Amino acid sequence: MLTPKVSIVTPSYNHGRFLVATLDSVRQQDYANIEHIVIDGGSTDDTLEILQRAPGIQWCSEPDRGQVDALNKGFAKARGEILAWLCSDDTLSPNAVRTAVLALQQSDADLVYGQGEIIDERGRFLGLARVTPFEFRSLLCCNNWIPQPTVFFRRQLWERGGPLRLEFDNAFDYELWLRYSHHGRFAFVPEIRAQLRAHPAAKTVARPGVTLGDYDRIRAAYWPRGGLPSFLQHKPWFLAVHYFYRLKRRWRWYRQRRQSNHPTGP
Repeated sequence: MLTPKVSIVTPSYNHGRFLVATLDSVRQQDYANIEHIVIDGGSTDDTLEILQRAPGIQWCSEPDRGQVDALNKGFAKARGEILAWLCSDDTLSPNAVRTAVLALQQSDADLVYGQGEIIDERGRFLGLARVTPFEFRSLLCCNNWIPQPTVFFRRQLWERGGPLRLEFDNAFDYELWLRYSHHGRFAFVPEIRAQLRAHPAAKTVARPGVTLGDYDRIRAAYWPRGGLPSFLQHKPWFLAVHYFYRLKRRWRWYRQRRQSNHPTGP
């Protein structure tokens, strides 16, 4: 197995209570060639003390225009052949990076993603996200079901597809998956695992209306044949399409779970 450099960018702002676990999860990977870059937005809690004590990372702390701006700064600094980002309240399983690199090397995929495990503020397991193999129409008609911390992609995909878009602060990753799917191939690798922390300060929890508004605008932009006006997305016919793809994806997830729990063959 070749060991290309993997650059992981962590945007951070006043998440000191979670940051130690995030940094530890990267440092404890069973893959050595990792560049970890932390871009902090000028935190006022104990984040700076944590960063100063943390070995083996690059970091800076300065005011920015939010999470998307921090990520774009971090990726501009990154030197790795493979890119990923890990928010300052999430963690990676110990073999996540090695598994992702191997999956990219053994497939013709440009982006791989895996299984998200939902945890609470104290790190207690709450459940698994419903994740299935990639299908553009399913992602477009549903909400974002790709667990962002499990995503690893080739630098060439970033260069072809471009950086994250500032105007979608709450759903920028959803827009990125839809955009990048036009520039490369996605592969679902269940063995890649990461922990997504659910807590009241998380943007999708604290500002659900903003997130849903972002989804509407993004769907309108990527809808085939010139785009779907956002006000039409709440008409009965669109809701029927939405629920059709949600049920289809849940059925695929259910079959996948049954197959993994009851393997067949030698």
